[in-house]
Amino acid sequence: MTCPICRYETEDGKYCKKCGARLIIEDSPVFAAMKEQAAASEIYGVARRGGSINREISHVRQGEAALPVYTPPDISFPTAGRQHAEEEEGPNPYWTSLKLYGQLYGDHFLKGLRHPFSAAAVTDNSQFLNAIVSMLLYIVLLPLALYAALHHELQGLPEGAFVDLVLKPIVWIAIFLFLLNVFTFAAVKLSFNPAAKLKEVMARFGTLLPLYLVLYAISLLFLFLNGDISKVIILLAFISTVMTVPLCVMTGYKRRVAGGLDPLYAILLVYVAVMLVIVLLGSSMIEYMSIL
Repeated sequence: MTCPICRYETEDGKYCKKCGARLIIEDSPVFAAMKEQAAASEIYGVARRGGSINREISHVRQGEAALPVYTPPDISFPTAGRQHAEEEEGPNPYWTSLKLYGQLYGDHFLKGLRHPFSAAAVTDNSQFLNAIVSMLLYIVLLPLALYAALHHELQGLPEGAFVDLVLKPIVWIAIFLFLLNVFTFAAVKLSFNPAAKLKEVMARFGTLLPLYLVLYAISLLFLFLNGDISKVIILLAFISTVMTVPLCVMTGYKRRVAGGLDPLYAILLVYVAVMLVIVLLGSSMIEYMSIL
């Protein structure tokens, strides 16, 4: 038997050998009454918990019934197609970026046209892309202006003249313009600023080109008045590009070389290098210039 007070196990007797408490015999009426009372308490607890759970479930169901229920709208097929079409008609990000860059290049072009020298003197590497665009326009407009002038004067050109006078010259004009940038860069490093970068020199070179791009466009307008004037404008624009742009780029730098090459000799070396390039490019370029 186990003592109900100290839980000490006793084999026989009516009292606990450890604490002296009276032992309850399992066959006695007292033990039976205590067992029935414990069973009744357990049944009551289970019933009470079950009732509370039922009340909670009913409360949750009432709360769920009180919440608003979302019902998806019925979209007919024409409406859905219209919405899809509206999404497709939205602004194109590539077109938006192109328009934004067009505005930026327009500002750069106008600055170079209004104040060429002062704008080029403060130009840095950030304007390199705008300078490349100006150079590409120059490479395309020069042969186009000459082709239009010859077409107007001769009242037409033979088949294949567009390839010979526009497409083929584009290649060597691009090479010539790049070499002109390289010669200018070398003159700047030898005479003005040893820390100058080719990318910056090309950015300044391109900033000075808008004036000559406008001259080529004006030569196209003069075709309706006098073809000879148009050819003179083309020739002057090309020669002034070779003579003045390298000089303006060089003088735009502050001279930081005390014992470097004299600026006069530097610009003369650029002109000599340009003449050598014209000779080395072959008879095609000489014939192209002699047409004027």
